[in-house]
Amino acid sequence: MGEAPRNEIIPLWPTWIGKLQLPGAGEQNRAFLDLVQHPADGNLFEVDQPAVAWLRDSISVAVGQWFEKMKVQPAPRWRLKGRIEALGFGQYRELGNEPGAYLAGYYFVNTPSPPELDHLRSDCFASHISLLDPRVGFDALALDGDPSYPPDITLAPVAGILMLWPGYLRCCSRVHLAREPWVRVALRIELDGKPSAETQ
Repeated sequence: MGEAPRNEIIPLWPTWIGKLQLPGAGEQNRAFLDLVQHPADGNLFEVDQPAVAWLRDSISVAVGQWFEKMKVQPAPRWRLKGRIEALGFGQYRELGNEPGAYLAGYYFVNTPSPPELDHLRSDCFASHISLLDPRVGFDALALDGDPSYPPDITLAPVAGILMLWPGYLRCCSRVHLAREPWVRVALRIELDGKPSAETQ
């Protein structure tokens, strides 16, 4: 009896999340904490400020590494948009993605303090972010052991960490339950020649 034919398994939907600890973040984060007191209107990365320039340069390095990892060469031209925000006690960000963005992400200015409430549910994960598979209905079928499992990931933010992920991933910020604000910079990377969210 001959050898059974081998099934060809073709990968689909690879999902990557970039995570980079930025050197020299301490001094820059102090500047961002001052900046959040008087946030600029529009795109943060158009502000002429040393900490913003430092973060812009760091994001440029991370995006370059992303295209290198994905074997996209030459790397396409892209543009960066962002805003600085501070979540207060009881605030959160609903589940959503970034239409029109190739990549989305956060730069965490501070590490959120522990919750100031007792008796929280075990699945609360206060002041965390969760990233979910964008394929509606697929999550319930994900099996332990296959490449699609787990269908989500929940991460604790740490000051000085830059994170990037595909713009189609769904992301939410869990409720912040500390008095000290949770400060971060929300990012979107758009490819030149592609429509932005405002034009869709």
